[in-house]
Amino acid sequence: MSNVARWMMLLSLVTASAAAENDWLIVPGQRVGPITAKTTRSELDEMFGKENVQDGSYQGEDLDAATIVYGNDQSAALAVTWDSEHVSRVHICFTTQTGPCRWRTASGIRIGLPIRELQKLNGKSFQVAGFGFDGQGSVMSWRNGALEEDPSACGQLLVQLLPAAQIEGRAMSKEEASDLKMLQGDKKFSSSTVPLLELNPSVAALTMSFTGPGCKP
Repeated sequence: MSNVARWMMLLSLVTASAAAENDWLIVPGQRVGPITAKTTRSELDEMFGKENVQDGSYQGEDLDAATIVYGNDQSAALAVTWDSEHVSRVHICFTTQTGPCRWRTASGIRIGLPIRELQKLNGKSFQVAGFGFDGQGSVMSWRNGALEEDPSACGQLLVQLLPAAQIEGRAMSKEEASDLKMLQGDKKFSSSTVPLLELNPSVAALTMSFTGPGCKP
């Protein structure tokens, strides 16, 4: 084996070892802590301890079978859904829409982050799905901003924003209801749109989806 090959193998082992440690870091396109697209069910027990891992369900648009990690800790809870034996999605801090949540990206994306702060992280406005249907408030495009992800990667971080009133569980004011009405439907809106900013939405859900082209064997 050449010196270059040995060096590459060593680097691979070091990288794998680092990823195996739970650093509470979401790396878009790659991992949620130590969880990657290749993580198996039995490995979750090794990573987090059997006492912190249980098989159960996740209620999204449908009720899906899931493996729950840190289910007793709202600030750390993960719901891992599966496609056969492979990780399909990791729903992050899925029991809270406001935080606190220990999981976040190196750039600062986290549950509870206001839209204005998210726009600052991106360095420009981005596109958000309209409200009133499945997928409402999801970031549709970062428009080549700082938060843009590699389209050829395996994982994609799905970011969903919801209006402050909805997150807080209160009735909307007349002004908020009027603003929301202008943002209805299966359309894309700029994050700098005044009615959207007036609703003061924040990141209410983060999901790592391991379904990209990089996931192919």
